[in-house]
Amino acid sequence: FGILGAQTPRALLFEVVLVRRQLHVVSRRVRGISRVVKKFIDDRDIASGLTAYLQDIIEHLDEVSDDCERLGGKCMALCEAYDRAVDKERDRRNRVNTEQVKKQEERRAAQADRQNGILFLLAVVTTIFAPAQFLAGIYGMNFQHLDGTPSMPELVWENGYSFFWTLALCYFSLCLMIAACVYMCLRRRQDKEDFYVDGGAAGGDSPARESSSNGQIELVDFLESGESKIGFIMEAPKYRDHRQGRATNA
Repeated sequence: FGILGAQTPRALLFEVVLVRRQLHVVSRRVRGISRVVKKFIDDRDIASGLTAYLQDIIEHLDEVSDDCERLGGKCMALCEAYDRAVDKERDRRNRVNTEQVKKQEERRAAQADRQNGILFLLAVVTTIFAPAQFLAGIYGMNFQHLDGTPSMPELVWENGYSFFWTLALCYFSLCLMIAACVYMCLRRRQDKEDFYVDGGAAGGDSPARESSSNGQIELVDFLESGESKIGFIMEAPKYRDHRQGRATNA
């Protein structure tokens, strides 16, 4: 019925509903005729010599009524099968649409993450090279005195070019060290967050049960936080009154 309902057009479904209504009308008419025939059987003047024939008519009318009810049930089953098939198809389309929307959101999120990463990298590079560009822009100006000598005294230094590159290399080295330290701090924080998340997802195990390279530090932090929480509970008024009551009873 599911496959038939899925392939049945709406016009044919309306026809099935119309047939069911017509069968209901026929069944009602047959019951009326059956009642009339039964009255004929009860009348001795009319039923004299026709009792067996009239009884045969009653049986045929009962069969017709049963067939109408049976066919009406099949029509009802077809309508219900069609409705179930339509609901299944609607649910399938909704699931497909939901999956497509989810995939689109994931692609958009991944694309946004890539763009954010690119923008972050450009911002870092721009921040690092901005002072060097500033110095290059200042000392690249060709201002001169009337006698043709440069207005900036640094430009006439004997080792000015070497001094500039020494300063630039020191600056870039310092930037690289700072960037490496920031990266290590962020990576360590991310690893710690992943550690706690994985521990909670695995069933709520405490960090004290892990044995990693950073386990001792995390264990100390966990115990300190636990002691502070226990101390806070012990100092709570309700718990303090409870302890005092137990001491008095003892």
